Amino acid sequence: GLEALVGYNQLTQLEMDTLIDTNLSPSQYPFILLEWAMLRATSALRTGELVGGQGLEDNLLRQFTQLRAEYFNIGDYASGRMPMAYMILVEIITDTLVFLAPLALYLKLGPYTITASAFIALAFKGLLELSKSFLDTFGIEGFKAHNIRVDVLVSEANFGASQRWVKAGDMLPSEARVAVKPKTRAKESK
Repeated sequence: GLEALVGYNQLTQLEMDTLIDTNLSPSQYPFILLEWAMLRATSALRTGELVGGQGLEDNLLRQFTQLRAEYFNIGDYASGRMPMAYMILVEIITDTLVFLAPLALYLKLGPYTITASAFIALAFKGLLELSKSFLDTFGIEGFKAHNIRVDVLVSEANFGASQRWVKAGDMLPSEARVAVKPKTRAKESK
């Protein structure tokens, strides 16, 4: 993948080496490149390569963050839905288990089969409802009873995001690093 981008002059050899040196997974490379572009644009504003005021910088940063958010949505849209065939299979297996449980348990439990079957039905029907919640995770199709707490999912999905941005910003290719380093040295001297 990266070698092909270098071959088509879409990525320099130095950028490819720097991407690999970040020690982040290849799935994070688009975010690293996006952060590099953002850092390059802001340093170009500060050095005068791009001419504009505070409004241009604010607008550039807003557009970069919106682009990053939209890029996150691509994976969410692709993996947000579970195949309907899976749901049907789970429902058939659950119904079969709940229906055959009393017959299988009767020889061992005798009259307690009724109570045991009720507990089995309750447990497995609950698992079925949970699996249905994965079908329409965000309640988009109007089935609000099966919603999952999205805040928990988002916090788990963003686990380690702070390190991703720090590592990506620390490992700039040298062309962008030249424009950024004088500013960092000025901050360190304060």
